[in-house]
Amino acid sequence: MSINHPEIALIPYARGELSAEERARVEQHLEGCAECRALAESSMGVLRKVARFVDETPEADWTAYRIQLRRKLAARTEARTPWWRSAYAWSALVGAGAAVAALLIAISLHRPPPFSAPPLDQMAMATEINDADLGLLKNYNVVEHLDLLENYDVIERLDQTPPASQQGNEKSS
Repeated sequence: MSINHPEIALIPYARGELSAEERARVEQHLEGCAECRALAESSMGVLRKVARFVDETPEADWTAYRIQLRRKLAARTEARTPWWRSAYAWSALVGAGAAVAALLIAISLHRPPPFSAPPLDQMAMATEINDADLGLLKNYNVVEHLDLLENYDVIERLDQTPPASQQGNEKSS
């Protein structure tokens, strides 16, 4: 036969929160069970100590708490200075200004020189190269057979030449 221990009901029993019927059932069990009786007595002892500490706890003084909170908040806001008043911000701004000034000076000092005519030696060399290229073109067989180069004068005056006759065109086709 198994005994049903009312372990869950011991705390409500000690606090007086059980109905009369449940309270009578727990008391009957405690008379016959030494283990549950010891557990109930220790639970009651703990509850009495907790009740005593709750009674001894002073009531909160909210006025003093609010005063301390306001002092702490005022100290935090005083500790925070605007960014323009901090030395770090000004040193960063001065450093950035100096960097911009140095960049502008470097750009103005390293301007490319204005366009000037090349020295005479370069012009003479360019003329020699151009003359040499024309001489090379005359030596190529392909260029010699191009009618375009040989008839350059005719092409230049094409708008002045009279149109060819119709009979001449029919015979060639």
